[in-house]
Amino acid sequence: MSYILIGGTFDSLHRGHREFIRQAFVLGDKVLICLTSDDMVKEKPDFRDIGTYEKRKGKLELFLREKGWIDKAEIVKIEDPFTEGLRPELTHIVVSEETEKNAEKINDMREDRNMKPLGLILIKWVLSDDGKPISDARIRSGEIDSEGRLRKG
Repeated sequence: MSYILIGGTFDSLHRGHREFIRQAFVLGDKVLICLTSDDMVKEKPDFRDIGTYEKRKGKLELFLREKGWIDKAEIVKIEDPFTEGLRPELTHIVVSEETEKNAEKINDMREDRNMKPLGLILIKWVLSDDGKPISDARIRSGEIDSEGRLRKG
């Protein structure tokens, strides 16, 4: 059985997030979704514009229900990007280019504990119309919408 680990803030659940999550559910029998706490979000420069943990979790649960994945998912609040990766039942971690270093650190921590490393699955960024990655920061700034379309004006 494959048990996949993913993590993020998942504020707007933009097209890139949806594809990232989809890949995890295509590859895994079960998916552990590590959702950043409100305290972790405060480390981001535009944290005041990011939804609360409960709001983000609600949107995520709604999306998972709509896709029929809720029964294969476990959502946990995280205070750091590493601790949940030490669960022995996990088999793989899905990451983006942005979070690949965190996965490498998790595997180093697992190795230090004589645990099997997680299989690393790198998902490419989903690009907007201008060829740049879709991101919550770009959406919040009004540069693009959640589908990656450039905003006029």
